[in-house]
Amino acid sequence: MATVEGSFTATGASESFAPATALRRGRFNVSVSGVFVATVQVERSFDAGTTWIPVGDIDMAPTTITEPISLACEETEASVVWRLNCLGYTSGTVVYRMSR
Repeated sequence: MATVEGSFTATGASESFAPATALRRGRFNVSVSGVFVATVQVERSFDAGTTWIPVGDIDMAPTTITEPISLACEETEASVVWRLNCLGYTSGTVVYRMSR
């Protein structure tokens, strides 16, 4: 899938997103916007979505989003899928988009 987009108004996870293919490295964008009080975690899975692992930042801390942000990312393995997981929700609408 080339684009996954939607919104959170409660806790829950987005659809999974496959940024890489066997023929193409997976450079892609993650965008989170809106006016919200929520915590969203970036996650990836190496087993087609059975097990989800938080994506770490350069300091190895899990990447959590608490305000609007746009990220440029890259995935080099064709079978890896990504998602956004709204772990905590208080108010507003979290609008998200993952695209290549």
